[in-house]
Amino acid sequence: MSIKAFLEQVKPLAGRSQILRFVTGNQLADMDSVISAIVYAFFYNKHYPDHQPYLPLVNIPRDELRLRRDIELLLNSHGIEDKHLYFLEDLKAYLEGNSKKVDLVLVDHCNLQGEELIDLYKAGRIDVKAIIDHHADEDAFHLADPRIIHSNGSCSLMVFNYWSEKQPELVLNEAVRLLLGPLLIDTTNMTQKVEGDDEKAFAAYKKLLLGEIQAFDADNSPIDALFKQLKKAKKDLDGYSFYDILRKDYKQFAFTNHGESVSVGFSSLGKSIKWITNKFTADDIVKTLDEIESKFGLDIVIITTSYTKKENDEYTREFAFSTKQSKLQSLPKFADSLELNGDVYGGAPVTQEVENVNKHRHFEVFNQVNIKASRKQVVPAVKEILESNKV
Repeated sequence: MSIKAFLEQVKPLAGRSQILRFVTGNQLADMDSVISAIVYAFFYNKHYPDHQPYLPLVNIPRDELRLRRDIELLLNSHGIEDKHLYFLEDLKAYLEGNSKKVDLVLVDHCNLQGEELIDLYKAGRIDVKAIIDHHADEDAFHLADPRIIHSNGSCSLMVFNYWSEKQPELVLNEAVRLLLGPLLIDTTNMTQKVEGDDEKAFAAYKKLLLGEIQAFDADNSPIDALFKQLKKAKKDLDGYSFYDILRKDYKQFAFTNHGESVSVGFSSLGKSIKWITNKFTADDIVKTLDEIESKFGLDIVIITTSYTKKENDEYTREFAFSTKQSKLQSLPKFADSLELNGDVYGGAPVTQEVENVNKHRHFEVFNQVNIKASRKQVVPAVKEILESNKV
């Protein structure tokens, strides 16, 4: 049975039971999360055909899948569309007006993310049954089985390793072709963040696909071509509004500051603030920051950029900070680990646009000297500043 056929077969079963079963990735809903959820559900139901199936839940609204063109490209190549998957509004509809509960498997994260799932857990309606993740252990859900948490380039290969070791005959070439995408994206075509298990899975993928794909290591191989196609689709922002861009790669967290909850939205993008101010007016930026703040109940919006300057190949990171609460405006001053300064790429024109935004709401942009600090380091730094009451 193909993965598409499996998804079509289980569709009529969704929402029928008192206990719903879903596999979900993190709130970023990147390729690693989405593919890991789909393949975990597929392998589980092949291994336990007599059990109630797990269904893949994408931890975003359905409309936002369109912002992930790399995922759509990969899924569509397998005949899989958004109608075959489940999104936050589907989960809400299944649970509305009843006492149904959810058995949940977490992949690509090890603690609940997103306001909807956290609220359901607080209401006693979610039971986390299993975890497979490659991020830092957040010390939650110790009864999950399996509970596999360790560093790797991609979570998707951990899903593959788990099920292929459990039952080798489960593995179909179609699943491997799907799994290849997130492994290539997360490791930049097996050149960055590669660990032992990544290499093990990649070798297994090549062996399984040997009859289909030749010349894996040759120039312009099908592997390289797939990586280039997915990377191009991932970076394509054509036609996006500024709101779309902020939501494309977004995470939200609640921290405690002076005994009160502070909600912070983190958006990451592979373009400079100079690019943003060239493409969008100050009014566009103000309107979008106001909209995302209002819609998601944010106290702070943080934008982290990372890009390479074309003129000198210098890899650069920036940190943009916006809030309407005066008591929180000094937060960047305490972000010592990020090494922020005012030497922002683009100079005076960018500074002027930032000032134009500042006429309506607090907005600061910094050059981030510590280029090793991605969002994985920025989030804990912001959390420490807030929860130690430095502001």
